[in-house]
Amino acid sequence: MTATTRNRPEFDTVQLTIEPKEAQELIEQSLKGLQSSVTEDGILLRSSDGMLVAILHDGSPTDEQRRTELAYRVAPPSELATRRGKKIFETLESHRV
Repeated sequence: MTATTRNRPEFDTVQLTIEPKEAQELIEQSLKGLQSSVTEDGILLRSSDGMLVAILHDGSPTDEQRRTELAYRVAPPSELATRRGKKIFETLESHRV
């Protein structure tokens, strides 16, 4: 879990078998209207109104084993950002560890 989401219960975290950049490309192909920025925590994905939706963090223990940690919004259920978080998870679910 990244420092940005560590103490935030509105995020769930899963490990992916692909690199953060590849995950970002898959998300951009599936969902429109997200803004991304690169920080020390990883690639932040935000809705058009600025709400944090997901974070892609390089979680690789070694260069041989490429892993990405996906932290995605799961609450509150009524928020657009939460629905987008679920769609991001569904887009990347086939790459889950």
